[in-house]
Amino acid sequence: MRTVTYERSGRTNTAAQALRLEGLKHLWVLEQGEVVSERDLTYEEVRILGPRLEEVAREPVPVVVVPQAGGPDGLAVTLAFEDEESPRVRLATERLPASGAGPLHDALLAELDALLTRELHARAPRHAHTILPHQLRQEE
Repeated sequence: MRTVTYERSGRTNTAAQALRLEGLKHLWVLEQGEVVSERDLTYEEVRILGPRLEEVAREPVPVVVVPQAGGPDGLAVTLAFEDEESPRVRLATERLPASGAGPLHDALLAELDALLTRELHARAPRHAHTILPHQLRQEE
């Protein structure tokens, strides 16, 4: 299995976030091109991603959708196989996971986006902070 890169980036001054899978064995998470974490894929991840990647890799012609100009809140998503000249998918989207590249690609994009989100959250979890009513009272 080849190396596959899934990247999502904002249009205005936001960090590009990427997930790189090498041979359905190893995973790297990158932010602005820098590796921020790496690990081996779990059996469950291989079981889910393996068939999807194989289906997409068998597609004869890469699906390339060039991002259209959009507002500052838009996102760009790219899916690329390392040994191909151009990315398989390049989409502009307002929401994640991105869609519009066809059923096989959309399913893979959804899985890769969920995996990237889980990895980023595990690296830097966001904790909700609750303010209880008694904390709002001022001392008399």
